[in-house]
Amino acid sequence: MRKLKFKHVYIVLKKELKDIFRDKKTWIVTILLPALFIPIMMYIVIGGAESISEQKISDTKIAIIDEGNNAKFINYLKSTGISIVTGLQNPKESLEKGDIRAIVVIPSDFDKNIEEGKNADLTIQVDMSNMKSSNAENMIRGLIKEYANNIVKERLIAKGIDPKILDPIAIKTENIASQSKMAGSFLAFIVPMLLTLWTATGGMGAAVDLAAGEKERGTLEPLLTTSASRLSIMAGKYLAVTTMALISAIASLLGLFASFSLNKDMASLNADFRLSTTAIVVMFVAAFFTASIFAALELALSAYAKSFKEGQTYISPLMFIAIIPAYLVMYKMPNEIPISYFAIPVFGTISIFKELLYGIINMTHIGIFVFSSIVYVAISIYIAALMFKQEWALFRV
Repeated sequence: MRKLKFKHVYIVLKKELKDIFRDKKTWIVTILLPALFIPIMMYIVIGGAESISEQKISDTKIAIIDEGNNAKFINYLKSTGISIVTGLQNPKESLEKGDIRAIVVIPSDFDKNIEEGKNADLTIQVDMSNMKSSNAENMIRGLIKEYANNIVKERLIAKGIDPKILDPIAIKTENIASQSKMAGSFLAFIVPMLLTLWTATGGMGAAVDLAAGEKERGTLEPLLTTSASRLSIMAGKYLAVTTMALISAIASLLGLFASFSLNKDMASLNADFRLSTTAIVVMFVAAFFTASIFAALELALSAYAKSFKEGQTYISPLMFIAIIPAYLVMYKMPNEIPISYFAIPVFGTISIFKELLYGIINMTHIGIFVFSSIVYVAISIYIAALMFKQEWALFRV
């Protein structure tokens, strides 16, 4: 078996990268798509969240079913600015259709019981399958609570009691987190997942094309007959796939910074957020190891596949290996992440990213991650090399 020669590795790497960048689809899938994905996703997610959480009281349409003559309470609801829809033949049907957000059912003796110092009941009908209807319930509850508090105060004053007796403790909340830390916590929630996902999957297209694709085009066999050893060819292709994965990760990161710059609310957070040089270096190292592991596995699967389509089928499930750990770590605070996570592929990458975005540089965790990653990279490269050495794997029929 011919040995690995760096000259041949460089020639193969140069050739593969040149071929990859000649393809317009590569620019779209590897660079443009990751760069645009985060800004678009953040715009949709944040915009959608704001449309629900910042629902204006004047835009909240409700219907009132008054079983008596409770003008006083109805006038109060009108004074709040809430939109009261009248003339509905079937309010419950309108609620189900989403034409209104809630129905307030007022018993016939509601105002009378309040005036007599008694307790009164109210019913709020909502559609819990509709997020805006559910939020409308909380809004209406707040308005009713405010109305009830005013009634209590009036009753206390009538009896010569200071209403302040109801609030013996005044609670003040102070946020000790700096703007930079707030920005870091926001970033740490979503960035590790997206960055790891693009790092792990950014080289998929190149991996499928450089082995399974070449088989299908009939260009792999002539390449294997050259003076370059199979190990050199595999190494060159492997480095090309790793390079594309890293470029994809960098593109997604640039897209993230662009989304901060274009969105004024996020830009205000980003203004005070800074990553140290050490943190940036560690992030790049973490991305490099992750890209290296997945690039080797993707190339191995591609080499085993008989066709481009079969290669895509084999490689696609690797995406779930990146997604599942991302969701498991997403909701954990840095101090809640088990130390064992740093020794597990993908888990370790996301955990490192999360700590760095919180401004934490834990050399023990970084050491565990780097050592374990070196082992995983060696194993994955060995598997890829094995596929290129074995005739039964490389040329299956």
